[in-house]
Amino acid sequence: MLISKLNASAASGVSGAETTTVDHGAIVQVTALQNRAACGRSPFVRSGENSLVNWQVLDVDSMERAKRENKLLFLHIGYRACHFCRLMAQETFSNPDCAAILNESFIPVIVDREERPDIDAIYMNYVQAVSNVGGWPLNVFVTPDMEPVFGGTYWPGPGATRRSVGDQEDECPDCYTIFKKVRNIWRDQEARCRKEASEVLAQLREFAAEGTLGTRGLDGSHPIAKPSWSTLAAAQAPPQPRSQGTALQDSSELDLDQLEEAYAHIAGTFDAIHGGFGTAPKFPTPPKLAFLLQLSASPAAVRDVVGEEESINATNMAVTTLRKLRDSALHDHIGATGFARCSITPDWSIPNFEKLVVDNALLLTLYLDAWHLSGEEVASEFCDTVIELAEYLSSPPIVLSHGGLATSEAADSFPKRGDKDFVEGAYYLWTRREFDSVVDASTGNRHISQIAAAHWDVREGGNVAEVHDVNDEFINQNILRVVKTPDELSRQFNLPIDTIRQYLQTARQSLKARRERERPRPEIDDKVVTAWNALAISSLAQAAIALRVVAVPQSQKYLQAAVAAASFIEANLWDNNAKILYRVWKDGRDTPAFADDYAYLINCLLDLYTATGDFSYVDFANVLQKTQNALFLDDDAGGFFSTVASSAHTILRLKDGMDTSLPSTNAVSVKNLFRLATLLDNEAYAALAKGTLAAFEVEMLQHPWLFPGLLGGVVTARLGNSGTVA
Repeated sequence: MLISKLNASAASGVSGAETTTVDHGAIVQVTALQNRAACGRSPFVRSGENSLVNWQVLDVDSMERAKRENKLLFLHIGYRACHFCRLMAQETFSNPDCAAILNESFIPVIVDREERPDIDAIYMNYVQAVSNVGGWPLNVFVTPDMEPVFGGTYWPGPGATRRSVGDQEDECPDCYTIFKKVRNIWRDQEARCRKEASEVLAQLREFAAEGTLGTRGLDGSHPIAKPSWSTLAAAQAPPQPRSQGTALQDSSELDLDQLEEAYAHIAGTFDAIHGGFGTAPKFPTPPKLAFLLQLSASPAAVRDVVGEEESINATNMAVTTLRKLRDSALHDHIGATGFARCSITPDWSIPNFEKLVVDNALLLTLYLDAWHLSGEEVASEFCDTVIELAEYLSSPPIVLSHGGLATSEAADSFPKRGDKDFVEGAYYLWTRREFDSVVDASTGNRHISQIAAAHWDVREGGNVAEVHDVNDEFINQNILRVVKTPDELSRQFNLPIDTIRQYLQTARQSLKARRERERPRPEIDDKVVTAWNALAISSLAQAAIALRVVAVPQSQKYLQAAVAAASFIEANLWDNNAKILYRVWKDGRDTPAFADDYAYLINCLLDLYTATGDFSYVDFANVLQKTQNALFLDDDAGGFFSTVASSAHTILRLKDGMDTSLPSTNAVSVKNLFRLATLLDNEAYAALAKGTLAAFEVEMLQHPWLFPGLLGGVVTARLGNSGTVA
């Protein structure tokens, strides 16, 4: 077969070598793959520069080469902070056999999901629809026309068959086995692969047109038929029609009743013991928590529909979750460096250690809401968490020298200065021996280390169960989390509570000093992403407003950081002549912005106007809104596409209506349009907001709990701006 001839004569990876191959009967000269990762701006893409895999970037050259050589592209989609991305780089892409097969039989392309969220979303939807798993890294084999053939998430290195996911340990083939299987299937059954890939893409397009892409498989089913060679797909395990019209008419079925249904479903999934929703891997899900927090503060008409008792219970669920998160292992209890992304256990005891600035920005807004409900005084619950998060987001290393904000902190770091090997969570882990020696040496009081160890669950043999440490990475290690409150410690050790608090603060200072002196901080991904910066700007502006009221002196610092980041974006990522926004800055701007960049930036500008009274922020927001309308609005069905019609290498044009760990683009856009309509006395914007809601009517009636952000827009549409819920 032709594919076997291609494999036999494929480039060996030696720079500059040339081979002769057959392309549908034509003789062509093929230059061996040369690693092009250095061509990218993203730190994640550049991390592949010295790999054995000859990584290509996602561009026309890679597409044309795949077509010319009739090879599948192997898309490796990830981000700099991700532990499992680093693990694949170490286990798989540094393995000569794995690198050889990728270089010879495929066109390997490395993609930063934060730089190209459109590509990530398309193939994540594919993998989730086919196999009901998701996560990063995302690995997908696609045809030269970008149609998906097979994909998955983290695959263990050659010879490995085990991996731990949440509370489960699963068997799956190793990456080398998968690479060979896909190579052989493409070689032997190319026509069938192409046919099935086209059929899958047709189904994905149908789901996207209906607005049901992402809601498929809610009952655990796999709505897209697996390929005929689905035994490979089945062996994987996780690491995890629109309404027409331009206005929400009075005849629309969308009404306040959907809030009651959304509340009931969310309440039914609440974990009353540990807080949060569902099992592992477990995420904070800020949009869902924001919806719950604000129900009790909603207008009487909303509370009448949802129920007074239910509205109070909604607040209790959210506040309970925020308390559990504050005390959990996701929280850095020593250095106040924010929260990790998620937990692999239901009780928040073992984090995925990477920290995303966007997650911490959304958590800051949530803790602000919770602080408001608790009294909004300096002594009120959650005030210290609000200040901690605002400090984290307004200080180096998150604040870069030019004023923009970094994207993330890595999960892995060196245990000590001078070490050569990264370890997951090394910056945050403590053995009981080191913990005691640090606290005892600095205080001269062994009683303090005993109390602190009881407070943070520091044990002699470590506090990570063997079932969650299949690779023996956390033997004797402790991940700090609060298991006993100062009140409980006061009773246990028969000491005044003020003494307990003083001891804990002393221990914290000692441990922080040791950590800063001896451990390198995790690496920063220092690219600036417009959307993520915008969410941080919003939260900092809101924090500045709230803390200014109670005369917290740092409030001005937080506002200045927000203003500086917004100024950086306007100066460097906005082309005022072309009226075009860009998404990423890293030694220059790159990648035209997506709809979420516009929506989040407009939102933060309106928040800055509220914080400063400077109407120029509204003017800029208005210009951005006009550009967003021109580039992304669906004039036929309503709502905003995530990408422009000409977005490079995208096979689907999606609309983002459901909230995930982030607020949906369309929900934020509806909120922006209603705010701008009021500020500018522009009824056209209000009509556009209602038309956007109407575009998602069918899905919202079917699954309202998936759309808490858009439900806030429904309240505004029905009750006016004073009725906004989320």
